[in-house]
Amino acid sequence: MPFSPITGAWLAGEPRALALLPRRFDDPGQRAAAAAEAAARSIDPGLLAWLTRRDALAPPDPARAESLAILRRGGAACVVTGQQAGLFGGPLYTLYKAAAAIVDARALTRDTGVPCVPVFWIQSEDHRFVEVASCAVVDTAGELVTARVEPETTASVSIAARRYGPGVEAALDAIEATLGGGDPAVMALLRRHYRPDASPAEALAGWIGGVFAGTGLLVVDAGDPALAAAARPLHRWALAEASAIHRLLAEREKALHDAGFVSPVPLRPGAPLSFWHPAGPGGPRHRLLPVDGGYQLVGADPVVSPAALEGGHFSTSALLRPLLQDTWLPTAAYVGGPGEIAYLAQLPPIYAHLGAAMPMIVPRARFRLVDATARRLLAQLGLEADDLAAPRDALLARVAAPAGDVVDAFEAALRDPVEAALATFGPDAAALDKGLGKAVDQAGGLWRDAVARLADRYRRTLARQDTVQIERLDRLRARLAPGGAPQERVIGWPGVAARVGVAELTAGLLARIQPFDGALRTWELP
Repeated sequence: MPFSPITGAWLAGEPRALALLPRRFDDPGQRAAAAAEAAARSIDPGLLAWLTRRDALAPPDPARAESLAILRRGGAACVVTGQQAGLFGGPLYTLYKAAAAIVDARALTRDTGVPCVPVFWIQSEDHRFVEVASCAVVDTAGELVTARVEPETTASVSIAARRYGPGVEAALDAIEATLGGGDPAVMALLRRHYRPDASPAEALAGWIGGVFAGTGLLVVDAGDPALAAAARPLHRWALAEASAIHRLLAEREKALHDAGFVSPVPLRPGAPLSFWHPAGPGGPRHRLLPVDGGYQLVGADPVVSPAALEGGHFSTSALLRPLLQDTWLPTAAYVGGPGEIAYLAQLPPIYAHLGAAMPMIVPRARFRLVDATARRLLAQLGLEADDLAAPRDALLARVAAPAGDVVDAFEAALRDPVEAALATFGPDAAALDKGLGKAVDQAGGLWRDAVARLADRYRRTLARQDTVQIERLDRLRARLAPGGAPQERVIGWPGVAARVGVAELTAGLLARIQPFDGALRTWELP
C-alpha cells in the first residue's frame, strides 16, 4: 500500500513537503527546543486526576506511577501516540506505535535532560465499530484467519460507549484454536481484558498496559465521559471559531495543492470540527452546519440554538483530536503513521490560531517480521521479502518454473521478425515521407506492446497451472503481505506473541527500534 503523496515526500525529505511540515526530529537542537517548549506547559488538571484514579484501579506498576509523578511535578514533556481500540490489540502497527513512543521518550529524556513520559491515546470517540471488531492471525497451515465480534447494536454510538457482549468470547475461542499453542500468557492476557462487559477502549487499555508493563507508558481514553468537562473549553473554541478555522483550512488546502499534494480530510464549509451528541455520550453524534438562528444537525431534522449546545456532549473530529491531545498534555512529539502524517500536515495554521505549539511529528516504527517458514518459502520461490510488494499475478509470473524459457522463446518468435522488417523498412519510409516514418515507429511500438501483453498473459496462465508454486506463494503472502497489504496493517499481535513469547516480543521490539526512525526494518524471527 503506497504512502499518501505528502507522507512519501516528507519521509524522503523533499523540500516541498518539509516547507509545509518540518522534520524537526532530524535536528538535535530542534528536538531539544521541542522538549523545552513542552516542559514549559503542564498537564490538564482534569486529565491528571483521571489518570490518577485509573492508576489506583490498575495492577501496581512502579514505572507507571513514576510517570504520573513526573507529570505531577511539572517541567516534563510527553511523547504521544495513539490508535483506535482494535480487537485483541488490532494490527501490529498499534504495538509498533506504542513501542516507538516509549523509545523516543527515553531518547528525548537522555538527550535533552527534560523528563519525557510516553502516552498512548486511545481514539475511542470514533463510531465505526466494524473498523475495530476484527483480528487476523496466521494459523499453523499458513492460512490467514480472522476473528470478528458482531456489534451488539446497529445504533451509531461511539466505541467508548459500546460493550463487546458475548460475541467476544467466541472470538477468543477462535483465536485460541487458531494459535494451536505457544506462550500461554497470550490468551491469559487477552481473556483478562477482553470480556463481554468491557468496552473496546477498556480492553485495549488493559491489554496495552499489560504488554508494556514496567515501561512507564500511560494510557488515555479520551472518550471516557469523565473527561468531558476537560474537553469542553476546546469544543467551545471550535464552535466560536468555526468560520475562521474553515478559512485557514481552505488556505492550507490550496498550499498543499500548489505543492502537488492533497488534503486527506475533506473540508465542510462552516462546519465546526466538533461533533454534538444530543442524547449524551452514549448516543449518536451529529456534525453541525451553521444556519440562521443556530445549527442544523446533519442526519437529523432539528435546528438547535447555540444555547442548546451548552447542555450536550461533544466529541472530536479527526482534525480536532490532535488539538485536544496537545491542550491536555505537554506534548513534545507525536508518533504517527503514514495516514496521520498526511492529515497532520493540514493543521499547523489551526495550532497557530489556537495559540498552541504544534509538537514534532515523528514517524512510527515499521517492521517486517520474517519467521523460519517465511524464509524457507522465500528460498523455494527465489524471492526477496521486498518482492512481496508486487501484485500476486506479477509474482506468479516470476515464480512459475516452466514459464521463463517457453514464453521467452514464444515472445522472441513473434517480435523479432517484425522488428527486423521494421528496421529494414523504417529508414526508407522516413526518407520517402516523414509522416510515413513516424507511422512505422508507432506501429513498431504498438506491436511490441501487444506482444509483451500476450506473453505476460501466457506467463500468468502457465503460472496458475503450477499448483505447488501457487500454494507456496499464497502461504508466503499470508505471512508477509496478506491481501497485498503491508503485514503490519493486517496481522495482529496474538499470533506473533504466541510464537515468540509475550515478554520476549516486547523486549525485542524495544531493543530494535531506533529513536525517531520510520524506516522499514526486517526482524528475523525463530
